[in-house]
Amino acid sequence: MLNSLIYFCAVILPWILGIGLAGYFFVTKKKIAAVRLIGLSFLGAIIAWFLASLYKYNFPSPRPFEIYDNLKPLFITGRGDAFPSGHATFFGALAMGVFLQNHPSTSLRARIFDLVFIIGATLIAIARVLANVHSLLDVIAGLIWGALVSIIVWLIYNKIYPK
Repeated sequence: MLNSLIYFCAVILPWILGIGLAGYFFVTKKKIAAVRLIGLSFLGAIIAWFLASLYKYNFPSPRPFEIYDNLKPLFITGRGDAFPSGHATFFGALAMGVFLQNHPSTSLRARIFDLVFIIGATLIAIARVLANVHSLLDVIAGLIWGALVSIIVWLIYNKIYPK
């Protein structure tokens, strides 16, 4: 049961969050604001993930199950590309992107939307540690890196297109 929950959070939840964010366009009346929220959030996440992947390619790092023989990964994953966690990077950036776009809003709906993505990114990161495919350092670095890249993307966008 616990392994199923960890698997769900590590593998299935990312798809639900990604599709859910894309689907936001179809349930909101504010289409232009939705395109900006979805576009900037995904742009920050893709840039953060790409830069993290470049780092991982040039500076390989072992996963916990590669270091400790007694650890078995919960699911099949790559080897030598642990730091930083790509999932934590992508979803940390996505959560920060959603938060930054909703930031001036005081609506309860926007706050709940923010919270869903922040909790989702956190659950994904924790599950990947519990699945023995990342260390705590891998996911913390990924969450921080993703958030920082999203902030930079948001700042650049607001510099080019001030409100």
